[in-house]
Amino acid sequence: MLSDYATAAEAMTLLKVRPQTLYAYVSRGWIRSVAQKGLKEKLYLREDLARVNNRSLARSGHGPVAASAMNWGEPIFATSITEITDKGPHYRNYLAVDLVHTGVAFERVAELLWTGKLPNEAKDTQPWAVPNSELELTELMQTLAGIDSGNNLLEVFSMVVLMLGIRRSQAAIYLEPLNTLASAREILQTLVSCCGFIGSRKTFQPMQKGQGLVDGLIQSLALNDSLENREVLRSVLILLADHELSPGTLSARVVASSGGTVHNCIAAALCATAGIDVGRMYGRVEDFLGHPQSGSVLEKRANKLHAAGQRVPGFDHPLYPKGDPRAALLLDIARPLCSGSRELRSIFDFIDDIKASSALLPRQELAVVVVCRALGLPRQAAAALFALGRTSGWVAHALEQSASGTLLRPRAQFVSPSQDN
Repeated sequence: MLSDYATAAEAMTLLKVRPQTLYAYVSRGWIRSVAQKGLKEKLYLREDLARVNNRSLARSGHGPVAASAMNWGEPIFATSITEITDKGPHYRNYLAVDLVHTGVAFERVAELLWTGKLPNEAKDTQPWAVPNSELELTELMQTLAGIDSGNNLLEVFSMVVLMLGIRRSQAAIYLEPLNTLASAREILQTLVSCCGFIGSRKTFQPMQKGQGLVDGLIQSLALNDSLENREVLRSVLILLADHELSPGTLSARVVASSGGTVHNCIAAALCATAGIDVGRMYGRVEDFLGHPQSGSVLEKRANKLHAAGQRVPGFDHPLYPKGDPRAALLLDIARPLCSGSRELRSIFDFIDDIKASSALLPRQELAVVVVCRALGLPRQAAAALFALGRTSGWVAHALEQSASGTLLRPRAQFVSPSQDN
């Protein structure tokens, strides 16, 4: 298996450049590098090298390189929803971290993404209407209660969303804003209730009249109803609400372009997110962290991965060469909650040390896992919170794509299969 990293010699050979050019690419943030403990030579991320090489090919007259554009490459869609900047995502020109700092409710952020307007503060006192659970949905929940979702929680979420769609098919045939937003609210409320499966009660926890989404999460996850816990959950949901064209978002847009319902779009997005490089990345971070008694234990694990040419899960986001602002804010929020835990203090020591020794910067997956550990939540909670927050963005992208009237149907270049002698 090809390693995640290349040596300097391999990188220069691939790019056909001199050392000075390679170092310039690194300084501009085009190529990520890591230091190796005890060695002077750095390693360079292969996916970054491939991206820079494809850009060079396009500029050399070899035509647009679509494969590069589909892998953290040049923008290929026009959108008015989210802009990625070095300060983090802007939702409709509102900086996500500012929305966290100013205490805006997650429901208001969702409505901002959907409509382009941030509802006035008075609407914070008017929670979304809670729908009645119908018999078919209740029976599905009873079935799911007997299933150990394990690492398949996102697939369970998609089943629930599709069931809601079947029950609401007459009202959600088209992505029409009024019907879509009512369905979107119901989807989010139902998924919050599904979080009861990973809470200590292990059952579906229907939201009650007058509850907001954070209220419902406190109930489903059986958390202490404290201001601290509420602020942490609100912050995670807002910071993960949207992030441009992630795999789930792209899937939602493809389904929307073909005339799918909002339920089709969200179910597709959830399935696209369930892979090891997105939704299950949180599990990979959990596995890497384990239960260390000191930061040095984690540093040894990181050095072992680097020696094998592999990345450390939860570090270095391609869109944030100077660090993921979402992770920075969440870790700042989590630090005060971790003072009584030796294990969590060890993780923070490791984060600080690996930044100094290898220039690795945490990304949101690591931060969300740390937050969930600080709250005492189960392993599946990080992916669940991600899916809940991101559902709001998926709805916004589905609406925008549907309004464009464009079918997303790219072409493929046929390549003749090789013939074995």
